[in-house]
Order: sequence, then C-alpha cells, then structure tokens
Amino acid sequence: MSSAVVRRARSRSSPGRFDSTRRTRPRVEEEKERPAVREEEKADVVSALPDDMLLEVFRRLPPPTGAVRCGAVCRRWRRVVSRAPGLPAPPRHFGFFRNHGPSALPPFVPTAGVPLGLGFLPVSPACGVILVDCRGHRLLLRELGGHLATELNLLVCNPLEKAFVRLPPLPTAGHTVFCHTIVPGEGAEFRVLVVLFGATSPNFYVLIYSSATSAWEVAAGALKRPLKPHRGPTAVVGDMVYMLPADDNPKYILAVNTAKMTMSGVPLPNAEMPLYTGNNWIGKAEDGRLCFFVIRDHLLLAKWVLDAPRTWTPQEPVALRPLMTPATAGDLHGMKLSARIGDQISNGCKLVSFGGFCEGTGTLFFIMADWVVSLDIKTLKMERLWHNDDERRPLGDLYPYEMVAWPPALKDLVKPPVNA
Repeated sequence: MSSAVVRRARSRSSPGRFDSTRRTRPRVEEEKERPAVREEEKADVVSALPDDMLLEVFRRLPPPTGAVRCGAVCRRWRRVVSRAPGLPAPPRHFGFFRNHGPSALPPFVPTAGVPLGLGFLPVSPACGVILVDCRGHRLLLRELGGHLATELNLLVCNPLEKAFVRLPPLPTAGHTVFCHTIVPGEGAEFRVLVVLFGATSPNFYVLIYSSATSAWEVAAGALKRPLKPHRGPTAVVGDMVYMLPADDNPKYILAVNTAKMTMSGVPLPNAEMPLYTGNNWIGKAEDGRLCFFVIRDHLLLAKWVLDAPRTWTPQEPVALRPLMTPATAGDLHGMKLSARIGDQISNGCKLVSFGGFCEGTGTLFFIMADWVVSLDIKTLKMERLWHNDDERRPLGDLYPYEMVAWPPALKDLVKPPVNA
C-alpha cells in the first residue's frame, strides 16, 4: 500500500521544529473531498436553471445524441425535451444494418452519431444470425446453425430498447422459404409473415405469427403457376404484404392478405425496358399506396403507384444526375455511373443499384459504386452516407433504421419492458 509523504518547512523562529501550518501539497483525504464538493455545486447550479434556459441548452445539442440522451437523465429534463417546441430536427435515420459474412451479428453503420448494436441478443457466435427484414424500429433475424435445413428460427428485436422476442421454431420439412416479413401493429404488437413453397407439391403455405397470441397460424393453397423462390424487397400496406421476386425480368408482385391469409399476384407496370435484379424496387408512398421504382438509362428514376388491384399510375420521373452535386454526393457527381451492368464492361461505368427503402420516412437507398446514398422522395434531398472500403465483400441489401418521432414523446424515453 502506498503512503503519501507530507513535507513541511522548518520554522526560522524555532530551530529543530517543524512548522505545522505550511504544507507543500494537500492531504490525500482533502483531494478526495474537493472533487465531490465541486460536483455537488455543479449539480446545484444545473438544477437551479429554469426550463427556458434548459431548453436553450438542449437546442444547441446535436439531436438525437444530445437532446434524447438528456431526456433520459431525470423526469424534469424528460418533460422539457418532450414538450419543447423548436428543437432542431434530427436526421431521418439512425443509420442502417447490413449482413456481413464473417460477423455473427449484422453490423450497424451509424449515420446520426448514435451507435446501435445487437450484442444483447443471446446468439451463439458459432451460429450467428442474418437480417431478413426491418420495419419501424424492429428487426427480423433468422438464426443459423445445424437446424437450418429442418426448421426456421426467427428473432424479433428492438435495438433502441435492447429488447427481443424469440419466436417458436417453425418446421420447414424441406420446404422452400420464399419470404419472411415483419408486419407492425398497434403499440407493441406485431405480426410476422412467412411464405413457404411445397417441396414436392405445387402448394404454398402462409404462416403468420402474432405477438398477441404468441402462436403461429397456417393456411395453404395451390399455386396457379410455377414460382421461383427468389426473395426480393417487400412492402407492407395495411394488411397487405407485397413481395417482389428477385428475378431477371419479373412479371408480377406477389400479394399476401395477412387478415384473410390468401395470396395473389399483381402484374407489374410496363417499364419499357429490361428488368433485372438491382434496377427495380418496391416501396410505399406517403398516402399508403404501393410504389414501383425503376432506374432507367441516364440515371432517370421512374415511379408508378398502384391505384387499383391491377392499375398503375405513372408519376413524374426524377433525374438523379442534377441532384448529385459535390455538396451532396462528393466525387460521385463526376463519376461515370450507370444502372446497366453491360456499361461496366463496355464503358467503364460504376454500377448504380437499389439498396433499400424506408417506409416510415419515404427514403430510397442506392448503392453507387462503393457508396451508400439516400434520397428523400418528398424533398428530393440526396445525401452520401457511407463508403464501403472492403472490396472483398460488396454491398448488398441495406436495412435502414428510422429515427424516433420528434420531438420525442415520453413513451419513447421511458425505460422499456424486458421484452417488446
């Protein structure tokens, strides 16, 4: 154990004695007491600030890293943050998740300064999980391992609340999994849709898990035409889940009614160009209609909305090139880019493809060369988000994680339950 040595100066008036009134350094006990006093003084000063001055401080913090975290300090700060008008708007997304081969858990790419991780999930590193869907603030993950060929093991988690639910295992008996999608509900409720194709018979199986009952329901039907089980992007509109097959030149979108547990097909609009994986996508418009997107030549973004079960209405196309300024896209604005794979070989272009869509904010995500770029469909604001510097693992589908409602409500800041 180390001891502190206190040196004292000799007194001139009393030779041979030590002057106890002078010390060259404070005692260790005093050093420990002083910081505690200063912290108490700071706490008293902060607690004495009126609400309007606290609000001015919160306004100068970068949301959500500052203001949202301040709302978790105490009830008073939470009330100020949640009811305060005029707080600066945060980014539209926390960032995005992506599947990464060597990782046991899908890594998160933060674009708003708030790191989100999945380390709280009870997943064996030897098995790992892959991300298959994201809606709102919930992720749907599929566990991997030795049971992969015989049963489907799914997890639903909320990284913001660090809460998760492990769904009951679903025997697949050799059937092919075509789709697994999370369907948001009211409050903490949700459903999970899984579509299986028969291994030996031309049948399909619709299975729906409900958080209210913690059980699966199943319905079966006969396929009217042979389908290739290539999973692609999905969109949720009310009780309808739409699935776009990841095929070259697809002809239809599969539609599952989760209330009636039936499946049908929606023909695609006439895009007047070849469709292949990466140059077409689906999403949801602000008014709740299904959208279909295509990247045409010269980076022209074409869009249709579904007005009736078999009626598509074209929208005004958006030229992406004028939106790619140095301020928004960096050096991408002067790069040779194309959505056609053939242009990579013949013209030396870098490929542009769809990467994801966020239904909550109406934002498209593109992969341009090795960059992830977002486009707000409503404001047409483009932003370059992240660069992939790992050439061995090219970027695939992205799973954007949208921002909380702003200003944050009290329910977004209170301590969550164990499972959600």
